[in-house]
Amino acid sequence: MKNKPIVIGAIVTLILLIVFISLSVKISTIDGGIYFDQKIISSIHENINPVITKFMIVISFIGSAKFYFIITPFLIWYLVMKKHWIELCALVMAILGSVLLNHLLKVSFERIRPYEYFLVEQGGFSFPSGHSMNTLSFYGMAAYLYLRNRRLDSRKVLIWLGTIIFIGLMGFSRVYLGVHWPTDIIGGYSAGLIWLYICILGVEAVHRRINKSY
Repeated sequence: MKNKPIVIGAIVTLILLIVFISLSVKISTIDGGIYFDQKIISSIHENINPVITKFMIVISFIGSAKFYFIITPFLIWYLVMKKHWIELCALVMAILGSVLLNHLLKVSFERIRPYEYFLVEQGGFSFPSGHSMNTLSFYGMAAYLYLRNRRLDSRKVLIWLGTIIFIGLMGFSRVYLGVHWPTDIIGGYSAGLIWLYICILGVEAVHRRINKSY
């Protein structure tokens, strides 16, 4: 029973890896949108609302590198004061590893962004979405670390639910703002969740080793 979450995580990771590879193969042979990309982004941009656009810009900023530069020093200071060294290393590994991996993937695929739908300026390549990947890795790890030793109750469920909704909203904001194809978001989530799973395995391995030493 103790290994059940690991097995389930491995199965989900394998499925996401297959999804990511499938998208990668398709993207490498076609310029522009693939599958349902064009239909979804066109439908969204037929109903653009100025108020919603401003809200999406704020949401998008919270998943940007600029926001991480603002919030990360405070998190590092808090974890150092509490002497939570494992949590500190896990958070740093989750976000820095995700950012580096995302950059390598972007320059490997060199997918062009949907420029005709831009509501804000955005440089760089499109696949996979850095905002989606990094948000899932960072906030997913933060929620996991915070809730790791807490019993399952309504508060824990609400925190996980809020985290999932925010991550989903982040991905939607990037499509709404016209800077990503929908499949960029799927690719970002897939790569982000795979990386998050690897980081969680590392955290659990360190905790097991520490517990055995006592």
